[in-house]
Amino acid sequence: MIRSKGIFHSHLVVKDIQRSLRFYCGLFGMQDTGFKDGDLVFLKTPGGHDLLALNPEGTGGYPGGCAVEVEREHGLSGVQGGASHFGIMLEGREDYDTAIATAPEFGGRLVSQCEHGGLVAHAYIADPDGYVVEIQYGTGELPVANG
Repeated sequence: MIRSKGIFHSHLVVKDIQRSLRFYCGLFGMQDTGFKDGDLVFLKTPGGHDLLALNPEGTGGYPGGCAVEVEREHGLSGVQGGASHFGIMLEGREDYDTAIATAPEFGGRLVSQCEHGGLVAHAYIADPDGYVVEIQYGTGELPVANG
């Protein structure tokens, strides 16, 4: 079996790169990595190993690169293209509550929010293009079923 280190990155086609940067950097504190691949912008969470690639209008990355799927990405912004959502783990309840309360200031909107028996609280926030970001807080460990 191949050993995996986990999810490398998420890649979103977005309508307006500046609007998306304001949302992800402003609401979640993500930072531009400075890595350039054509007009793609790569964000990271401070201290984390995750990457979020923002692709303006599905233009792809480096001209002549190997991303042959680029043609199918044109015009996909906000459609979700079959992707349901991706999750961002927050430090604690205060960050969780603040993210929900301030999402509209950054162009987002609360889609839904729930708690499961006091074990896990999570919410779904749509970004300016309609992509859904799940937020929760804690260790990121999934609860283990008894039995």
